[in-house]
Amino acid sequence: MKEKIFELRDVWKTYFMKGIETNALRGVDMEIKKGEYVAILGPSGCGKSTLMHVMGCLDTPTKGRVFVEEREISKLDDDELAKIRREKIGFVFQAYNLIPSLTAAENVALPMRFSGHGRSESQKKAKEILKKTGLEKRMDHKPNELSGGEQQRVAIARSLANNPEAILADEPTGNLDTEAGREIFELLEDLHKKTGKTIVVVTHDINLAKRAHREIRMIDGKIDK
Repeated sequence: MKEKIFELRDVWKTYFMKGIETNALRGVDMEIKKGEYVAILGPSGCGKSTLMHVMGCLDTPTKGRVFVEEREISKLDDDELAKIRREKIGFVFQAYNLIPSLTAAENVALPMRFSGHGRSESQKKAKEILKKTGLEKRMDHKPNELSGGEQQRVAIARSLANNPEAILADEPTGNLDTEAGREIFELLEDLHKKTGKTIVVVTHDINLAKRAHREIRMIDGKIDK
């Protein structure tokens, strides 16, 4: 039996804005095992992104328990949480979040530099990863010189920089046209086949979600099925 990489038990996330209480997550129970390729599906505002942020230690639950590789995140200090985010989880966001002044290779190398790797070693590995994502001819280009699909490929390459256990992708095709979006999902699918990494993708696109091995459907902050 495969080990669990993420586990949520009766997780709630409540926001208070101008005296109004909003429950973004309502008693979520969920497990994701190592090596799974999972799509989290649901309409806008159903809690998909909140769920991913809690799973990825970017946010903490209001109530409930969250485990990453059987470690309960509420019992970890800020340094330990930062280490999990840096070494165990790679993030891909809808808005790419690339640094405009850096080239593609420099953007990919940055997480390795933060982890203590030397400049030349980081640059060498960054270029190797970019080749695997089909960007060998675009390594020295800055984000504004790349298409949206190419920028998202750089973001995926960056998420692989520290060889994490899991990739969490939050609406990775949200800013892309249909063809570029399909190519990004094919890239994630190929990475899963070749590396066996756990991949969790938040999407509202039913057709793209079907490419995953398992779908988790959300509605109103709960797991629907």
